[in-house]
Amino acid sequence: MSSNRVPPAQPTSTTFAWGNVSEDFALFKTLSAEQRLRAFGAMTRQDLVRGQLLVEQGGPSDALFLVLHGALAVHRADHPEPISELRAGELVGEIGFFANIPRTANVIAIRDTSVLALTRAAYATLAQEAPAIVEALLAALARRFARETARLLPVRASPKARTVALIDGGGEPVPSAFEQRLRQGLVAAGAEIVDLARLQAIFPGRTLDASEISDWLNQLEYNAPLVAYFGGRDASEWARKAVRQADLVVIVCRGDAPAPDLTDIESFACKVHPVSARRLVRVHDHRRHEVSGTAAWLARLPCFMHHHVALEDQIDIDSMIRFLCGRAVGFVAGGGGSLGTAHVGIYKAFRERGVMFDIFVGTSVGSAMAAGFAKNFDAEHLERGTHDIFVSSRSFRRPTWPRYALLDHKAFDAALADQYGHDCRIEDCWRPFAAVATNLSTHSLELIRTGLLWQAVRASSAIPGLLPPFYTKEGAMLVDGCLVDNVPLAPMQLLKSGPNLVVHFGEPATEMFDVDYAALPGRLELLASMLLPFRKTLLPAAPSAINVLWRSLVAHQRYDTLPTTPLDMVMRPPTPDGIDVTDFDRHREIFESSYLWARETIAALEAAHHPAVAAIIGPTDGADSAAGSVAFPLRAGGAA
Repeated sequence: MSSNRVPPAQPTSTTFAWGNVSEDFALFKTLSAEQRLRAFGAMTRQDLVRGQLLVEQGGPSDALFLVLHGALAVHRADHPEPISELRAGELVGEIGFFANIPRTANVIAIRDTSVLALTRAAYATLAQEAPAIVEALLAALARRFARETARLLPVRASPKARTVALIDGGGEPVPSAFEQRLRQGLVAAGAEIVDLARLQAIFPGRTLDASEISDWLNQLEYNAPLVAYFGGRDASEWARKAVRQADLVVIVCRGDAPAPDLTDIESFACKVHPVSARRLVRVHDHRRHEVSGTAAWLARLPCFMHHHVALEDQIDIDSMIRFLCGRAVGFVAGGGGSLGTAHVGIYKAFRERGVMFDIFVGTSVGSAMAAGFAKNFDAEHLERGTHDIFVSSRSFRRPTWPRYALLDHKAFDAALADQYGHDCRIEDCWRPFAAVATNLSTHSLELIRTGLLWQAVRASSAIPGLLPPFYTKEGAMLVDGCLVDNVPLAPMQLLKSGPNLVVHFGEPATEMFDVDYAALPGRLELLASMLLPFRKTLLPAAPSAINVLWRSLVAHQRYDTLPTTPLDMVMRPPTPDGIDVTDFDRHREIFESSYLWARETIAALEAAHHPAVAAIIGPTDGADSAAGSVAFPLRAGGAA
């Protein structure tokens, strides 16, 4: 731990105005009113400011604690990241307390927090006077072990914030229309909104650190799915209180990034919250395929994720709210060569139902399609782009001297740059996007979220042997993401919470081939079939070399073990007869067949009340009401 940390908390009070809050805590649900009063009387309240240490690893376990409000992070000396978070109603230190062993971790306040302390002597007295409390505490201990066991499962999800602070960043004022629409959207989503005016109306004459205010805020947080604190632009006492109270800080900005020097409130927010707990929102007048200058903002204010919001309607504000509420709708696009336009057909079918996807992650050809979705390209635009990249440019029909790869990559690179923009960066796409590549320098998955868009697609699609690897300026060698994760649902779950549409082309568990091995031709027979096209019909119907290569690259992956949740919809569109992963000239057929199949599948799943389909379609609230519409409202031009 750092040597300049705040000292451990000391008892500050022995009384508390409980109201009905305690009845909501799982620990006390089985106790009578009299038993609860006895338990409360045995406890001592301690108030902590953000960053203050509650217990220290290796220290004596002479008390256990109940979190009254706020949040605590659990750190171990041998682990760089927090291993868990504790919130209102949860116990702290019960394992060491009951096992009578030293503290196993440091516990630090990550918000202004209050706890109730129960010493060992007070517990002994309480156990005699109210034995039921012992059973309640042991039940809480059992729940903790159950949660720790669940943490061992492979499914990981982005943590969901309970409290959010919104502050203004930069030097240009944010239009009042943005805050008005954001407030309306948050209220519609069931969130509680807290600003200085509301606090002063409810608690006139009270200081912001008054216990009554802290307890009221705790009640809001416990009952509401989200509490949004509007802190404003200035580094006032209220704005600082809002930032300290929040799990997540959202910095709203307008225009170009100003000089590197941060404003007072920006500096305070960055000091309080790590990059992982920051979001940047850029407000624009109109929606575009791409904007400009986002990289400069993120260099000034590094954030885990950023959003672009247009003021012309409610679409983007609602998308941002879904992220804050843990309901963002993701599109996961798997790799599959020429089958990639099936993503576009399925996307079109869902967009016609009014679904607004909030974030896109793709591997290989899936990254190429997801990149277009992130730029608000409609289905027909992407289908034409597929023709330009893979058919017109003959990108995969240009053999070269096999020094670095079998194919000449220059035409492919040029076609990608033309399609996505030579200078378009991922950060400037209208929707969040990530491409999955395999980093052969570190032998790990590379989730590309910054840099030139076409280069991200190129790296994610670099099939080993066919195309040269993509080399970054830092010296990393990147190849096709299918080697490590051909259906990147797990990376999506690390980026956000909420339902996902997952589209992949994985092969069945067992697939047999009716091929006579002895009939496979040698090189002279193959040459003859190239010179005499009618002889191609005599070749055995065996998979092509690229098909075999693709199958080999993904053979180690099991699609029946995807880390799905009940709100993840996995779709595997059928492949039209006779189509190979290299048949890019049949992209239109793949697109149209997948679109029709998806329409029928969505209707059938809706009729069956499938929970994932309901979650994906439900949150849109009719954002795209025009029947058959698949395009976002857009204005001409590239920057805003």
